[in-house]
Amino acid sequence: MEYLKKGLRTTVNSIKRHRLLFALIVILQIIFVVSSLALGTQYLFKVLEDAQGIIVPLENANYDSQKIEQGESFTPDYASIYNSYRSMLKNVFLFLAGLAVLFLSLNGSIWLLSHWMLQERQQWRIRLKEGAQFLLKAWAAALLLLGPFAIISYYVLLHFIRISQSFTNIAIVLKSLLIALLVIYYFFLVALAVAPHKPWKRFALTWIEFSISKFQKTVIAFFLIAVALLASFSVLYAAIEYGESVTLLLFLGLFCMVMVSLTRIFWIAAIQEIKPEKKDETSHH
Repeated sequence: MEYLKKGLRTTVNSIKRHRLLFALIVILQIIFVVSSLALGTQYLFKVLEDAQGIIVPLENANYDSQKIEQGESFTPDYASIYNSYRSMLKNVFLFLAGLAVLFLSLNGSIWLLSHWMLQERQQWRIRLKEGAQFLLKAWAAALLLLGPFAIISYYVLLHFIRISQSFTNIAIVLKSLLIALLVIYYFFLVALAVAPHKPWKRFALTWIEFSISKFQKTVIAFFLIAVALLASFSVLYAAIEYGESVTLLLFLGLFCMVMVSLTRIFWIAAIQEIKPEKKDETSHH
């Protein structure tokens, strides 16, 4: 557990040395969360409106088999149902695309700044060059892991929705997909932690090594962070559910953003401390 103690010590010291940079990370984290919620709310209303454009005509449709046999149509609103369906697919796609852009650009920048918290001072030209390399690796890892997962999840859900006769089976599939997403996200977080390694071949090898060979150590840090964040957001949820103080809610919301920012830096520092003999080398990249 020495690597966890060293990682925590490094995290605290880096925040003391770079208070303004840490404050910037927290502010960007808030902007990212607020932007994501705003985007989700905007497209949620659009999707619900499209869903209503499908459900209402179906509720008023002709379900009398005898009338249908006599030539009456099931519904005169085929065109509007189809248009609502296409509009729903379009809005879901636009939402996912917008979320992906936010995640890869703004959240990617937050990860880059978190790495800078643990690095020695460098010329801005070098930082920008290495920052661009970092973002490319982060995007590549996201496409490699999250892209196929999203496609597979879509077709798995579509298949079970068609064949399942109860929501229970679909709920089991959703839980299984969430567990799979947790595993995928673990690999993605490791990739973000070791992305400064260069060249690309070394980055890939280090990613595999820390994700699998060093799994016993990295997974402990992963679950410690998960528990810390779960506890923080549970307190916020309890305050939203039972509290009446707006000031308390704002304070707890800010506290959660600080915890997210702090645990991200700790994750990077702990990963770097797993192999102390490579620490000096990684800190310059």
